[in-house]
Amino acid sequence: MFCWLNFLLKSRNFLSNIKRFFVNTRLLFLIISAFLLTACATTGGQEETNAEDPHENFNRSIYGFNKGLDTYVSTPLVTVYHFISPELLRLSVTNFFTNLKEPRTVVNDALQGKAKPTGDDFERFVINTLLGFGGLLDVASYTEIEYHEEDFAQTLAVWGVPRGEYLVLPLLGPSSYRGIPGEIADAASSPVSYAIWPIQVLDLLNTRSNAEQSLKFIDEAAVDPYIFMRASYIQWRDHQITEGENAVENLLIPGLDDSFDDEELELLEEDLNIRL
Repeated sequence: MFCWLNFLLKSRNFLSNIKRFFVNTRLLFLIISAFLLTACATTGGQEETNAEDPHENFNRSIYGFNKGLDTYVSTPLVTVYHFISPELLRLSVTNFFTNLKEPRTVVNDALQGKAKPTGDDFERFVINTLLGFGGLLDVASYTEIEYHEEDFAQTLAVWGVPRGEYLVLPLLGPSSYRGIPGEIADAASSPVSYAIWPIQVLDLLNTRSNAEQSLKFIDEAAVDPYIFMRASYIQWRDHQITEGENAVENLLIPGLDDSFDDEELELLEEDLNIRL
């Protein structure tokens, strides 16, 4: 019954084309997003804008598109993923892709002049790769080597590059003027971008799966999910860049009565960095 599928999968040209598609997809959407932003910025000058979010109309449109895609595509796929894979397996998958991010973190640690974190993160990567079966097990956490994540947008912030206006990118979600070159650099330097296409699909499923609780929290708690996402993204990124100088109790999100606690911020972290 699946003879045609086996034939396609054995076709070298087919696999090659699929791999090139997934390698270039993220960069393509970033380029398209930059083009759309330019078009947005040069039209509609007579329309009243929100000083805190000059591209709000554009952003809300893209947010709606992303939300629809998540509802009708991502959510069903994640439901199937949860059904066919036990929790222990999903944890191992998360550990694996987290470990793949460590070299990027080490490089950005160094670019930001953080000597001790550079050594600690390199040690985490070596331990988990060698003793954790390629990162499937998070052995380094048992040795109390703290995990933290750095990306190129954070490096640009440390170098003094201003954040610029808030943006919502197609498929990629919340970002900013500074975030676009950061996304491009991160995608180009990610080992996953050059892996075979099933690995890239699994990475997307893993990222969306880890964001499940945060997305439900936003839908249930926020009066206006768009404003909630915008405020929480900006404040969380500022919290990361300043190394926690913006205390958790000061991260106030519009539409909620209370500040986030540590557990809720942890739940939001994956959602705020989600790549659909």
